[in-house]
Amino acid sequence: MSVFSEISKGLSPDLPQDLGDINEHLDYILPKIIPYGEDLREGNFWLGKRWKEIRQDEGFHESILHIFNAGGEYILSVDGNLTKGVWKQLGEYNSLVVEMGVRSELFDVRFLNNDFMVMSKHGDQARKGLPRFFVLAHEPATRYRGRELDWRNMMEKLFNVWRENSLSIWAWLFFLIVIGALVYTSLY
Repeated sequence: MSVFSEISKGLSPDLPQDLGDINEHLDYILPKIIPYGEDLREGNFWLGKRWKEIRQDEGFHESILHIFNAGGEYILSVDGNLTKGVWKQLGEYNSLVVEMGVRSELFDVRFLNNDFMVMSKHGDQARKGLPRFFVLAHEPATRYRGRELDWRNMMEKLFNVWRENSLSIWAWLFFLIVIGALVYTSLY
């Protein structure tokens, strides 16, 4: 981790501890990080990668990977058992249609970068008692020092997208103030 990254964590606010579930975390984090995201047209950020599904459920112990290959091939791996399907982008929208057998689902991509893809299934999923967000993380980003990170640690990593990007403005402002103070004191 870079020195600048460590400074940014020290100077920026922490992720609030009272947010509750994963949906509340994402409601708080997403508006902050959306300006730093990419879209589906930039395939180098998401195609051909192993995306691990992140869930809050305590009883969730499966390792679920989603792989979106170029040409529309979709592979779902549940503990190494593979099922193939297809994906396609819905027009020019930042939306994916995923088809597995006779089932087709529409997902709106809310945030995308090298390490995270956060989507929401179209419609009011909360009303049905279903998760509002579908969180995928590039598989290497889900580990730290040889252990799997839980959903709270992954939310902290997602929050760091905002910390590291937003602080660059504050760091420049701080730097300019320090330079200004040095110039002022040297002149007087």
